[in-house]
Amino acid sequence: MRDEPRGLTLEPDRCSRHSVGIHASPAEIYHALTDPHELSRWFVSEASIDLRPGGSYRWVFGEGTGAAGPDALVTSGEFVAIVPQEYLRLSTPVEGTETLLEFRLDPWRDGSILTVSHSGFPGEESWDDTFRSIDQGWQSEIQILKLYMEAARGMISRSHFHEARLSEGAEPIYERFTTSAGLSSWLADRAAADAALGGEFRLDRDGRPPIKGRYVVWDPDRFLVMTFEAERPSVVRLWLEESEDGTMTDLSLEHRLFAPDQKSLAPFDWEGAIEKLAAAKRTPSAP
Repeated sequence: MRDEPRGLTLEPDRCSRHSVGIHASPAEIYHALTDPHELSRWFVSEASIDLRPGGSYRWVFGEGTGAAGPDALVTSGEFVAIVPQEYLRLSTPVEGTETLLEFRLDPWRDGSILTVSHSGFPGEESWDDTFRSIDQGWQSEIQILKLYMEAARGMISRSHFHEARLSEGAEPIYERFTTSAGLSSWLADRAAADAALGGEFRLDRDGRPPIKGRYVVWDPDRFLVMTFEAERPSVVRLWLEESEDGTMTDLSLEHRLFAPDQKSLAPFDWEGAIEKLAAAKRTPSAP
């Protein structure tokens, strides 16, 4: 059975706040946050921006972050305050409620600290799922921006989505993504993993180059973000939703790929891998 929701608060105005260190200057990150062309490379399908206090913005989140399409999610609002290369504050309506989104940039060593704060969410229980989804989104999007700035600048990105319903609880499935024995049971011939936030992993697959990576977001049995360092950098986001009786789990996985051009995008065989995951028996955890 799943524990009570973690990371939520019942305060009247709850806030999602996350920070990350990025090896890029504040000016470079500010450009990635405010230039429509740059935003389309790591964050949205398309963007229009009038970068001034009172100016409007419009973000289109299309399937695969490549083409808008008929079912695209569109977010729009206004810039409330701007300090170039330091600070952005935006008004952002969420389900009819006005919220505030802030980006703050501070110099740090040979790079910058980016802090994203999204506030104004009601504390009622009916908002829990919406707040959790947005909180997970910002927690992972800043890691995707970090990967883009440090390893994929100038590349395009496309996402591939996969879903499955597995006849098992969330805990053993999470372990198969985060332990050496678990990963070896379905995703690699041999694997080594440091099962913790910031921990590194390595996937060895016979006849193919190894994949190295790191766990950059860690919410046990619920949400996981992994970076892949293969021929091209990429990010894997995993969501797990366990049934009330703990016998079934809905798995949702996004693999966001970066490449110099469309022809260079090489999707990972997640469909085949998830079939192996579904067939795998529970493997004892390994360090």
